[in-house]
Amino acid sequence: MSSVDKLNVRIAMDVSELKRGVASAEKSLRQLTQSTQSMSGSMKNSLSKVGNDISRSFSGIRDSVKRVGAAIASVAAAGQLTRLGKQAVDAASDLAEVQNVVDTVFGDMSVTINNWSKNAMNAFGLSETSAKRFTSTMGAMFKSSGITGNALQTMSVNMAALSADIASFYNISADRAFDKIRAGISGETEPLKQLGINMSVANMEAYALSQGITKSYSAMSQ
Repeated sequence: MSSVDKLNVRIAMDVSELKRGVASAEKSLRQLTQSTQSMSGSMKNSLSKVGNDISRSFSGIRDSVKRVGAAIASVAAAGQLTRLGKQAVDAASDLAEVQNVVDTVFGDMSVTINNWSKNAMNAFGLSETSAKRFTSTMGAMFKSSGITGNALQTMSVNMAALSADIASFYNISADRAFDKIRAGISGETEPLKQLGINMSVANMEAYALSQGITKSYSAMSQ
């Protein structure tokens, strides 16, 4: 029998005892009514006895209610612990899965990514899992564009950090900020426009010219 099942049995026992206490109180009250109706010479003694019986009955009821409340609280606590345990297992599983992606994308450079991710919470407010997921996703995208070496590592880390900065500045979640950046790098301009960032070709070419880049986008490689 599980701990929760045992607690359910305990609650059932306490409720049963509570019902018995209520029945006893009702019986005592009936006796009190009968005593007052009889108006006998021993009425005072009868009232005193019945009053004491009622007091004991309701004292038992209060104790039963307390035990039922404590048992219910124990069941709730057990359920909460179960949920916390499941969340911990899920978090560990997610971290293990994303670590496989980091190792695949960055190879020997994964040690640097791991160290950066462990400190991402203090530096950027990103959990280790989120930091690794952001960097590995960006790394895979950059790698498919032909970017390798230190540039791959640096750009991936910078984009993950930028996600945290944008999330803080615009008061949105880091996941949402990252999705907007990823969309922008993929060529989707609308998600970033919602933040006032225009990544249209005309705007990018204008920026390129301001930086001394005269080559048109259509003539550029990845």
